[in-house]
Amino acid sequence: MSKVKKSIILILFCILQFFSNAQTDTTLLPFQEFYRQVIAYHPIAKQARLLTDQAKAELRSARGAFDPVIDLSYRNKTTNSQNSYSYFTPELKLPTLVGIDVKAGAEMSSGLNLDPELSKYDPTSNAYKGYDLYYAGLSLPVGQGLMFDPRRAALRQAQVMQNLAEAEKIKVINKLLLQSAKDYWNWQQSYEVVLLMQLNVQLAENRLNFIINRIKLGEEKPIDSVEAMIEYKRREVLLLEARLDFANTGLLLSNYLWNDGNEPLALKPGIVPGNAGNELYNLSSDSLQNLVSRSQQIHPELLKLNNKIASLEVERKLNREMIKPRLTFDYFPFRSYTAGNGDGVENIFVNNYKFGVSFYSALFLRKERGNLQATNFKLKQTDFDLQLTKREIVNNVLASYNELQNLGNLITIQQTLVNNANTLRNAEETRFDNGESSLFLVNQRERSLIESQAKLVELKAKYAKAKIMLQWSSGIQMFD
Repeated sequence: MSKVKKSIILILFCILQFFSNAQTDTTLLPFQEFYRQVIAYHPIAKQARLLTDQAKAELRSARGAFDPVIDLSYRNKTTNSQNSYSYFTPELKLPTLVGIDVKAGAEMSSGLNLDPELSKYDPTSNAYKGYDLYYAGLSLPVGQGLMFDPRRAALRQAQVMQNLAEAEKIKVINKLLLQSAKDYWNWQQSYEVVLLMQLNVQLAENRLNFIINRIKLGEEKPIDSVEAMIEYKRREVLLLEARLDFANTGLLLSNYLWNDGNEPLALKPGIVPGNAGNELYNLSSDSLQNLVSRSQQIHPELLKLNNKIASLEVERKLNREMIKPRLTFDYFPFRSYTAGNGDGVENIFVNNYKFGVSFYSALFLRKERGNLQATNFKLKQTDFDLQLTKREIVNNVLASYNELQNLGNLITIQQTLVNNANTLRNAEETRFDNGESSLFLVNQRERSLIESQAKLVELKAKYAKAKIMLQWSSGIQMFD
């Protein structure tokens, strides 16, 4: 029996040597490296980062409503080779953030047939002559548009969209990283199962050869070789299934791998996952409470709803402003110059100015009041969504925490089961070597050990996914 034990030890040493050599032919793809590639190169991540750029472009467009504007107009008519009239009216308009428009411009005219309103009477020639008129003044909305107007509303909403786009970017990328992490740990789990099945196939093959040799020596019954062969083939089937699952999970994982040139990448043969991120840790009740409180402040869904409410508040403020009548005052003091020489004019604010008033208001204001009511309803609906989402986020964080804690306990228990199953297998194998047991019982013990080990691998993968799930549920930004 001592020779048999020595041979078994030699076989196990050969197996360990085989796997140590096999590891040198593989290339690890650690989880953090995989994570980095997804964040940097995945098309969805790149699309999400464009959301903030798009929001900046929309903000720039909204600010364009306050850009200075130059308005030029030129009209000319020539009859029988004579200039009937020429009108040139340049104007510079400066919109302001307080609703007042500053305007400055000129009215220049010349010709034989001028509009009396745009010319100056010359008593010497008893005719109207062209002139150059320069003016500057203000356009002031007293009613609608004084406190708020569509330009300022568009600017404020564009600023809100900056925050909303940032929240949407975090939401989209976090969701991508959550799913990619789950698929990575599925791939890692399938790889661990392949290694487990490879080891057990090698053990079954060695045991089959060992039984055959003992049968030749007359130390075992020939029927034992059938039992050993069945177990060997059964484990070969399990190994093939595990390799198929590893290949398919690898194909699924390759969906997340891209290069900087927006070209998809495939997992090359020999690339294997790193170790499972299954280090157990305890989250105190205070830390959990802080995580819940923080989730109510930074979760992307809540940020989106809060910014939606802010946008609707801007819309409601504008709708309230639109109920007011439109009353605008225009005042433009000026100095006039006749063609050829300048005549000073005294009291330009009294004797030379333009003044105008415009008023507009709908009689029933049904459109304006209807828009205001519709916005109020939208605000109430969004507020209901906000309260419901807060409650769901808290419960999701607590549920993720409970799952993480439960999986940690299950891993501890399962590790004990694996140790016990391994002890029973070793004891049964010793009894078999001593002729006190059968190969059938040894295989049964080993099957139980394999199932326990596979279950432990599964629980560790679930634990790694649960840690990512807790981070995602709390809304923490999962990328730099």
